[in-house]
Amino acid sequence: MFDSLKGKTAVITGAAQGIGKEVARVFLSNQSNVALLDLQKEKLEATKQELQIEFPNAKIFTTIGDISQKKSVDEAVASIAKEFGSIEILINNAGILRDASLLKMEETQFDQVIDVHLKGTFLLTQACVRMMSEKKYGKIINLSSVASRGNFGQTNYSAAKAGIIGMTKTWALELSRYNINVNAIAPGLIETEMTASIPAPVRENFINKIPAKRMGTVAEIAHLICFLASDNASYIQGEVIHINGGLLM
Repeated sequence: MFDSLKGKTAVITGAAQGIGKEVARVFLSNQSNVALLDLQKEKLEATKQELQIEFPNAKIFTTIGDISQKKSVDEAVASIAKEFGSIEILINNAGILRDASLLKMEETQFDQVIDVHLKGTFLLTQACVRMMSEKKYGKIINLSSVASRGNFGQTNYSAAKAGIIGMTKTWALELSRYNINVNAIAPGLIETEMTASIPAPVRENFINKIPAKRMGTVAEIAHLICFLASDNASYIQGEVIHINGGLLM
């Protein structure tokens, strides 16, 4: 348990399922307040109910928002600030896949992925940093990916995840003076609803390339994120931490 997370408010995007949902669970186990942001209304409410049963005394707030739209982001952040009074932690987790090889990728597929991953991360961070900078405290963790180094059929996704690394390092330089830590993690193949859609032969071929010979779990990602959001990691700044079972070796 990280004592510094107690009573802090964490905003988690893409919180209805997968990594985002598990991140919320681990923050709640550390007695944080959580604000869950997603576009999937029914899944988001189901997640809130599940977490509220598990943590009956926890403060959980949900808001529906399109992170690729500034008006939607500003309204969501304002509602969270009104509910909790402050925002100390931001987890930029929301993401989508629109895979296709270069010659087959439609412009809409490219735009959608860039808008959610890259623009969404920018808009959420900008909105939350306004409050963090006033308070002279903040923790921002951005979700990149092993795909930032390039991956077949993922021009859009790889570009977005590489861009997130660039923004992370830029913000670390700009925001250190406000006592705001900005870091990124780059997961490899993780067991989520998203990766479950990968055809079994393709998934098995990928797993065989991983020295650990398995996929990662959402819990392993969530615990790393909570560590980076804690004061135990206050001297880690502008880093990209890879968590992939040794894949890059």
